Amino acid sequence: MIENRNIDFGFVATAVGEKGITDAEGYRGLMEDCEHCVPLGYSTVWMIEHHFSNYFPTPNPLAMLSHITARFPELGLGTCVIVSPWHDALRLTEDIAQLATLTEAPLHLGMGRGVAKSEYDAFTIEMDEAQIRFRETWEVIQKGLSGEKFTYEGEHIKVPKEVLVRPVLEESKRRNIHFYGAIGSPGTAERMADMGLPPMCTTIGDYDAQARTLRSWRERARRNGFDSDFRFPIMVNAIVADSDEEAVEEAKIHMPPFMRAQVEHYESDKDNWKYLETYKAWSKIFKGLKDRCNPESIPAWSEWQFVGAADTVVRKVQGYIDAGFDTFLIHTATPGVPNEARRRWLTRFSEEVMPAFAKPTTVGLKLAS
Repeated sequence: MIENRNIDFGFVATAVGEKGITDAEGYRGLMEDCEHCVPLGYSTVWMIEHHFSNYFPTPNPLAMLSHITARFPELGLGTCVIVSPWHDALRLTEDIAQLATLTEAPLHLGMGRGVAKSEYDAFTIEMDEAQIRFRETWEVIQKGLSGEKFTYEGEHIKVPKEVLVRPVLEESKRRNIHFYGAIGSPGTAERMADMGLPPMCTTIGDYDAQARTLRSWRERARRNGFDSDFRFPIMVNAIVADSDEEAVEEAKIHMPPFMRAQVEHYESDKDNWKYLETYKAWSKIFKGLKDRCNPESIPAWSEWQFVGAADTVVRKVQGYIDAGFDTFLIHTATPGVPNEARRRWLTRFSEEVMPAFAKPTTVGLKLAS
């Protein structure tokens, strides 16, 4: 066993599957994934929010988690992420309070500002307002969950009439909610640290790049007098096979449909981000996305994912631990991947990779003390 502090593994559940499935079949598959993962020792189920396309059509993560916790109360509940600028801030706060009241499971709520212009356009929200809307929504959530009456006056969000968010949470329930801010760069990390939000990451580069992002957050948090003893989650795709070569071959089959779904959903050919002052960095991030639709580009992409034989994946997990992460969102359910394949990978990860690390909790992810 590798000695690490309280390493934790959850899984990402999404309503996707083989090409041609109906949305109803995708949702049945999502719930069957939860049933499959409970006895495997995964602590937390994590939900993605997206709208209007085949790219993870789960538009209401909190409603989905309410359904899941009734069926599988032993699972912790997480979002990766709620795109908070798309929500009415006061209603979102009520939804969080209601879910927290109904469940005994820990809530790990990642929030982000979203990257798809098509979704912003559909909601008739100006995308360049996202940073401000994100911060203002977070301020409303904090006030609303305090159990006190409040008003709020922001640039885009206003609560002019004094209100008390119901249900009012008991203190134990408030302590059971843990928030995170999605980050993709050192600059975003600093903004999250300014708001007092610990970071949530996805795999965007090598270990050094990920470590720099976390260091940027920690340094800014310390300067702000903000405690940095939190969980540090990261979402990573996983394919575990008998050999590295076999795993990469599976990735070459199953990952290009995922990449094509991203290209279509984010309209990467249009490069909408270069016209947006607060999103220009994303032009570079998405520049190579179309290339990864080619199976021959997948081996290079796989290098920083949990793709390989079990011993290789163990080394990769350790690489991210050394970079500063301790909470892993294992992602196998991507567009085009059959149920059989993703559950096989989840099983092999559980049986062949997780035992190398500290045993995860079986009652939901806890914060380090």
